[in-house]
Amino acid sequence: MYMLFSGKLNKLRTLALGMVFIGIVIMYIGYAAFAGFLGTLFAQNTIIMAIFLVFGFLCIMGSTVMYMWLGMVSTKATQVYCPSCGKVTKVVGIRDECMFCKQPLSLDPADAHTNRHTP
Repeated sequence: MYMLFSGKLNKLRTLALGMVFIGIVIMYIGYAAFAGFLGTLFAQNTIIMAIFLVFGFLCIMGSTVMYMWLGMVSTKATQVYCPSCGKVTKVVGIRDECMFCKQPLSLDPADAHTNRHTP
């Protein structure tokens, strides 16, 4: 589970995936209110349902744009070998962490003394 949140790219991908699920839940709440599952106050109210469906759709589209942007960032990220686990990982920006073992990594030579693995 901790590998899911390691590295900038994986954190942003997890956020984008969460936005997809949140959008689906928002859309489902809108339909449930329209169908009367959430009480009679919003039953058969097409305006409420349309608002929830539009907000859910915008959340899913925002996630799609984020995935496209992350794909472009991922292709330009610098690939390095992690000194701790020996796997190839991508570094976004000057400082990042290994996607596999959370080893702090830096492309700045001045940070070479701080690249120690802390369990």
